[in-house]
Amino acid sequence: MKKYIVVASVFMGLALVFFYIGNHISAQEQTRPESVTHEGGSFGKVTWSHSGHTASVGCKECHHMAESPVQKCNSCHTADATLDAKAAYHKNCIDCHKAKEQGPTGCMDCHKK
Repeated sequence: MKKYIVVASVFMGLALVFFYIGNHISAQEQTRPESVTHEGGSFGKVTWSHSGHTASVGCKECHHMAESPVQKCNSCHTADATLDAKAAYHKNCIDCHKAKEQGPTGCMDCHKK
């Protein structure tokens, strides 16, 4: 009986390893957009280069939850959340641009009507 438990445990361990590897590979193959556009309300839409940002910062800088596949910000940052999507973008983007002393920080630098 112990032999069957050991064999089953080894089989389950291998299955978990293959499952993890498969998920990791599919996450790496996820299609990344060249640019992203957000409707900016009354200030106008915001379009920024996703590929330009991924060349200089890691995914976790913006996608802090690092789920696979990556979720859109407003899937967590809702109107009912402590930090809604608008506030999250403003805080994350502007704070990063100021810290790196590079990139736009003013309203109309990003928002285009």
